[in-house]
Amino acid sequence: MQDTVRKLWNTRGLFAVAILVGLLCGVAAWGFRLLIGLVHNVAFFGQFSFDYDANLHTAESAWGWLVVLVPVLGGIAVIWLVKNFAPEAKGHGVPEVMDAIFHKRGRIRGEVSIVKTLASGITIGTGGSLGREGPIVMICSAFSSVLAQWLNMPMSQRNLLIACGASGGIAATFNAPLGGILFSIELLLLSVNSTTVMPVIISSVIAANTGRYLIGPEPAFHIPTGMMHAVGESPLMLAIYFPFAAIVGLVAVVFVKSIYWSEQWFDNLPVGPYQRHMIGMLALGVLMLGMYETFGHYYIQGVGYATIQDLVSGNMTSAWFIALLVVVKLIAVLLTIGSGGSGGVFSPSLYLGATLGGAFGYGLAALFPSIGVDAPAFALVGMAAMVAATTSAPLTAAIMTYEMTLDYVVVLPIMVGVAVAYAVRRHFSEGDIYTLKLIRRGRSVPHGRHSDINSHLMINEIMNKQFEFVKSDAVVDAGDGTRSMVVVDDDNKVIGLINPISSRTGIQYRAGDVMLTEFIPIRSGLSLREAFYEIDRHSRVVAVVTRDGSTDADKVVGVLSPFDLTRAMANASQLHLH
Repeated sequence: MQDTVRKLWNTRGLFAVAILVGLLCGVAAWGFRLLIGLVHNVAFFGQFSFDYDANLHTAESAWGWLVVLVPVLGGIAVIWLVKNFAPEAKGHGVPEVMDAIFHKRGRIRGEVSIVKTLASGITIGTGGSLGREGPIVMICSAFSSVLAQWLNMPMSQRNLLIACGASGGIAATFNAPLGGILFSIELLLLSVNSTTVMPVIISSVIAANTGRYLIGPEPAFHIPTGMMHAVGESPLMLAIYFPFAAIVGLVAVVFVKSIYWSEQWFDNLPVGPYQRHMIGMLALGVLMLGMYETFGHYYIQGVGYATIQDLVSGNMTSAWFIALLVVVKLIAVLLTIGSGGSGGVFSPSLYLGATLGGAFGYGLAALFPSIGVDAPAFALVGMAAMVAATTSAPLTAAIMTYEMTLDYVVVLPIMVGVAVAYAVRRHFSEGDIYTLKLIRRGRSVPHGRHSDINSHLMINEIMNKQFEFVKSDAVVDAGDGTRSMVVVDDDNKVIGLINPISSRTGIQYRAGDVMLTEFIPIRSGLSLREAFYEIDRHSRVVAVVTRDGSTDADKVVGVLSPFDLTRAMANASQLHLH
């Protein structure tokens, strides 16, 4: 009865905390947008205002050519924050969240949430060419981790709550609850089942609804009615998306590799972190000014949504100019993140995919006007394909592209795009834009999620049932290496265990001299996962299994040794070999 009550309380409590996380993620996404707007307006126009629409091009700065210094001043503030308070806030954030789940027992410092908010808000607001999704994922994940630690949740639930925070952040930022759910399923959850997915769903739904109330119900990008037509209706048109997606996959490889190359290049400069970032941001400022003086808009500053909106609306039609934006945006991203900026790489992936699609589509239309190419459709497919290839999350990319545009016409080409682009990138680079950072640290990252065998395998199936009782002063023989010995005292209580001894028969020992006294009694009928939790919680390596979890010798039913646990895990791993 006690276990049943505890299970119900955990379920109800977890759902309640997931709701709280969703609410706070929605508020955080709204607040983060306001911060970016405030920094942007102060930095570019000297106005104290929160009014900022990222889907509209920024007007000419009030500072004229001195706008080149805006990213530099922002960069100084960012480096000061990161260097003095939270080094984890540097970069795009999602790798740190994955590292916390897979290698740090679900622990993220609380300071990271605040510093990441400020550093990324300043980077993006002052023109840094990065996105807001990575920061909001880390902000919400850090808060969720701190909340879970404060509530004294076990590691598995801390990790689950981090996934709830990440999903909530994605859902609220992009108004994409399904995308938020799939983001955690593909990248963060250690196992996928109804128990783990339901809290993530709740958090995403609550966050998206909160975001819609505070930010607005509109999708991230508006597709004019009737813009897409005859997309993929003919076999020829659908077939064209295959080579296009392969090109996106190749560019994704370049993008992923170049990000870490740029970080290494800046790190090798014989100057300090402030000087490195100032150099990068000054170069970005010059690039921004050059784009404005030459083409009338900054184009590459900030999240870049205005350019994407132009492409999917059909307002930008020059294939050569769009191709130029691919190159210039890539350089801008490398300058920002490589020199030490703070921000996400999801939005740059959308930008690069959209511009690649636009350049390909309009170029194809110019060469073969009779086949009826919908160039904006290629921009949408490029967005999904690039995100799928760079993040290793093809389902997330496909669904989020639909949620961000609410245009279902392009769904078949999008499915082709994400599959082919992901396969091409995977062929040339095992690591993606998130995991490559961890791989370079020597951190292993699991590929794919498997059934939680530990939850279903019972200790009664794997424990050693061949044992005998001995007194501590008894002289024992090494035996055949299969029989465990349970050492008992005069009150018939278990006081130690002797694992099977693999030495040759004939070698004798005194039981009290070789027994392990640091054991734990556990109740029979537990799952392997529950047994692992109890063993880890008490810092023990061996357990005696009894009918009621006591140390009474007459209730012992088996012994659980490291050998038994290792053998069980080895057998379970065979289920997932490819």
